[in-house]
Amino acid sequence: MIAVHNPQPLTEREGQLTRALREFDPDAEVRIGDDGGQLSVSTILDELEVIAILGGLGVDAAPRRASLDDRDDPHSSGGCCGGCGCG
Repeated sequence: MIAVHNPQPLTEREGQLTRALREFDPDAEVRIGDDGGQLSVSTILDELEVIAILGGLGVDAAPRRASLDDRDDPHSSGGCCGGCGCG
């Protein structure tokens, strides 16, 4: 998750950020939480690339690491999330 605060309507902002990432990853997806403060980014790009691309759009991005206790962590059951390169 990445924090972002911008006065644009959320769906418009999601589209803008998704289009920017899709220049480098055609399957990239961005979702902004209902509170407008958290981004969820799905992409094959690495963290630094995402931060640089979003930073170019004025987003002060920083990754939020999932807790090791996270029950939704696919690694806990031997699976792969598809985003960390473990698989």
